Amino acid sequence: MNSYTTREAIDILIAKAKAKTKLPLPQLIILGINAGALIAFGYLAFLRVSGAVPKEWGSVATFLGACVFPIGLIALSFLGGELLTGNMMVMTMAVLDREIRLRELFKNWLLVFLTNAIGGILVAFFFGHFVGLSEGSFLAKTGAVATAKLADGPLMMVVSGIGCNIFVCMAVFIATVSKDFLGKMFSLWFPIMIFVVCGFQHVVANAFILPAYLFAGGAITWGQIIENLIFVGIGNALGGALFVAFPLIILNPRQKEADNESRA
Repeated sequence: MNSYTTREAIDILIAKAKAKTKLPLPQLIILGINAGALIAFGYLAFLRVSGAVPKEWGSVATFLGACVFPIGLIALSFLGGELLTGNMMVMTMAVLDREIRLRELFKNWLLVFLTNAIGGILVAFFFGHFVGLSEGSFLAKTGAVATAKLADGPLMMVVSGIGCNIFVCMAVFIATVSKDFLGKMFSLWFPIMIFVVCGFQHVVANAFILPAYLFAGGAITWGQIIENLIFVGIGNALGGALFVAFPLIILNPRQKEADNESRA
């Protein structure tokens, strides 16, 4: 068979969560920045593709951009990286299965959030602004996307973040179930493409697109960016932890626990 069972995939991810708690700080910083940068490169590809499509094509531009956006998650899945949104599911699974402590979860989330944001901001400045890949004829697209993100109220940001991370964690989990390269690639690509088409908000991706517009002279502030990242991050956490990790652990208990329940 070319796939694991659901419980086997859960155990694989829990083992990864335990390993994450033992990562040396320098390694965690590098992996976090790497993941944030790779997601930002995917967003940069989205801008370059969707921004080059004629306006008459309407929503087809978003679809075409969404088709290239998943390269970031695909790349970091094979090259290595610590991504906050995926960790929101993975670390929660380990806590629910009593394999790591809650403080280890929050420590990981905080450090990975900060390093992911640094990775996104670096790409926004050096590639988006300094090289100009998100400016010039693409500035209108950068501005339209960034202002749309900030136009949502706090509650809308949270709900949008929930929707986003349901799809991101779905992609990560299904890719874990698959054993072969093509299966993993398709599992990662399709759900990510869907969340981009839907316009859901991703905290790490926003750490690229919002600073990119700010560096281009957009009429936004760091205060607005930080507020957005906080509320979208809360939504992403709820989506990954409450709507994906929790049901998976509850519906797929360890074998010993399952045997005890059946005997009872």
